[in-house]
Amino acid sequence: MNDWAQLAATNALQTHFVSVAVIAARLLPVAFLCPLLGGQLAPTTVKLGLVLSFSMFLHAACGIDAPKVDSTLGLVAIVFKEFTLGTTMGLVASLPFDVARMGGRFIDLFRGSSAEAALPVTGSKESATGDGLYQAVLALAASGVAMPLVVSGLFRSYALAPLGSFVHSEAVAMHVVGLVGTAFATGLALGAPIAGVSLAVDAVMGLASRAAPNMNLQETGSPLRILGGGAVLWLTIGVLTERLLAIVAASPDSLHAVLELGR
Repeated sequence: MNDWAQLAATNALQTHFVSVAVIAARLLPVAFLCPLLGGQLAPTTVKLGLVLSFSMFLHAACGIDAPKVDSTLGLVAIVFKEFTLGTTMGLVASLPFDVARMGGRFIDLFRGSSAEAALPVTGSKESATGDGLYQAVLALAASGVAMPLVVSGLFRSYALAPLGSFVHSEAVAMHVVGLVGTAFATGLALGAPIAGVSLAVDAVMGLASRAAPNMNLQETGSPLRILGGGAVLWLTIGVLTERLLAIVAASPDSLHAVLELGR
């Protein structure tokens, strides 16, 4: 009797363990890619603990169970499918923060204030503006309504695409490619005003050098680009962060679109 009870308890625990593991396979890449759930900055133990707690909550409180499979190979296939879906979702959820970093690097490259532009021999690609915009958007998103929207979008994904039902089709791949292209375009648009100021400074200095060739204006352009671009960045920082936060808030809609295409 005790052996039968122990066997039943072991089978029940095994069922719960498999369900939590399959749920975690979708959340794990998101936690490592999306900064709102940890990203590259949080320790690995923190990200794993967050994934485990979310997985147990979804299984115990929301009643999400792994599909029944007859073999270990079938379970591995479902885990791999969920991991691939999680990677896609993590890439989509992290795009707004990548936009902030790309836009900041584009701004510093035009201003000539990044390590890549000022010290090309060292091979460093550090950008103060890129890191600053990234951290600002992350802090505003984590302290505002954007983070609950993203987390709720991740939770709703299990209702839109149950475990093991998502199909990675060509339509999904093309939609993700379109989102990445939009992110690149947005990053360039963020740096367009500062790029315009830098080009205007170069044009003015070029005309001044031709008008007064005796004046040594070669070393004046770089400080003017840095100061002018910094002034425009300071005046437009609020607009930039608002636009980036709007992209973060729209991430659940992008995730919904990806899941609808793969159903």
